[in-house]
Amino acid sequence: MTREEFFDAQVVALAAKLLGVAAIFQIVDGVQVTAAGALRGLKDTRIPMLIGIFAYWCVGLFTGYTFGITSGYGAIGLWWGLAIGLALAAIILTWRFSTRTNNY
Repeated sequence: MTREEFFDAQVVALAAKLLGVAAIFQIVDGVQVTAAGALRGLKDTRIPMLIGIFAYWCVGLFTGYTFGITSGYGAIGLWWGLAIGLALAAIILTWRFSTRTNNY
């Protein structure tokens, strides 16, 4: 096996793992965008913005840094951390929409 083939195999293996994380990322991103848009339709924008800041920057970035850098999982860990932040935003925003529309 040549050096180029070895590095190509590593890139393909990493890309395959990242595609799995990207699939989860897309699902939770779709949920959180839909919930944020629904809240925007209710003219609720300030609290969702703060939820986003907390979920993306505090939880997602911290978790990504912890998994990717501190724990040594690299790109996979970083993207899992970001997906966790998005999932948290999706859960909280969906809950907020549910509670805001409970009276209707």
